[in-house]
Amino acid sequence: MKQLSFKFQHRRSTKTLGLNYGFEGMKNIIQIYEGEIHGLGEKEGLPIEDQYDFEQQMLKHIRDLNNEIREKGWWERGSPRVSQTLFLRSKTEMQHWDYNLSDRSQM
Repeated sequence: MKQLSFKFQHRRSTKTLGLNYGFEGMKNIIQIYEGEIHGLGEKEGLPIEDQYDFEQQMLKHIRDLNNEIREKGWWERGSPRVSQTLFLRSKTEMQHWDYNLSDRSQM
């Protein structure tokens, strides 16, 4: 089964939400776990489970849940943040770099 985990900062505690989904037995299943992390520790409730006859129905519901959760301000935890650094060079830096390369090629 695949898993998505979300969290939301709520006052002094952090709310957690876990979505487990996949094919189990003869059904496509979504399990939703709600929990909370606070100063006294962590707690998690019993799962809410939905069953689907067709995988496409389950995947559509997962997509809709994912969009709804993000719209409410939750963010996915455990997902890597990928960023790309942009390197900008001025024209004079590039000319200096080209000059240094041409000096090295003459050696």
